[in-house]
Amino acid sequence: MSHISKIDTKIKNLQMLKKALEALEMKYVEAEEGQKLTLQGYGKDEQIEDCIFEIKTGSKYSIGIRKVENDYEVVADWWAIETFTGQKQDEIMNKITRQYAYETIIDKVKDMGYSVVQEDEDTKNNIHLTVRRWS
Repeated sequence: MSHISKIDTKIKNLQMLKKALEALEMKYVEAEEGQKLTLQGYGKDEQIEDCIFEIKTGSKYSIGIRKVENDYEVVADWWAIETFTGQKQDEIMNKITRQYAYETIIDKVKDMGYSVVQEDEDTKNNIHLTVRRWS
């Protein structure tokens, strides 16, 4: 029985994903132009093919990113990742998507000519940004 599953994400920009992973100190590998990566699933014949990006998990089981039309999907053997790293799918994906959203917002704010003057996190882990633009 296969443990490999895919997750539809709202990740649309690999540059922002790279920034998020770097901020989280997560290692990654990007496929060379025109190439695809094949990742290992738990079973000896289980492989995750056609990945353009590999996110390392600290075990031999990685998280793959596939390009599907204009979006990206996340594919992994989550059972193997949890079994060999102790990290749950929801925890990993929440951490990555939260940082991705943060990096995307900061990038957009700066593109619009604003600068961040204050950043706070409340007790529910919501981030509050105060931005300013001088005209």
